[in-house]
Amino acid sequence: MLAGISNVIHTVGPIAQGGVGEEERNALRSCYENSLKAATETGARSVAFPCISTGIYGYPPEQAVHEALATVREYLDAHHDKLDRVIFCVFLPTDKELYLKNLPLYFPAAPKEATVKSKL
Repeated sequence: MLAGISNVIHTVGPIAQGGVGEEERNALRSCYENSLKAATETGARSVAFPCISTGIYGYPPEQAVHEALATVREYLDAHHDKLDRVIFCVFLPTDKELYLKNLPLYFPAAPKEATVKSKL
């Protein structure tokens, strides 16, 4: 937030009540990617995402989490200098568990420095 100004980026996710195919996957990825682009174009250094399309639009959360994390990872790999923080805001405990389980697949923890004690 700069001088009391904040931005809200609105996106409409795909309706997936009839199942998830390539069209729905691409549309969901586009929501995340276009939102990330809009955030960085306005100079935002952080962005927060809800679980796009997983409510009444019927996108299965078990599939949506992978599209969200993969898209954000790809964007950050290409534009790592543009964002400091990406937050995934979840409402349901089941969504929290999905993100906690899958985050390490896309964002592995940095290896801890080996603590070798000298015997000299």
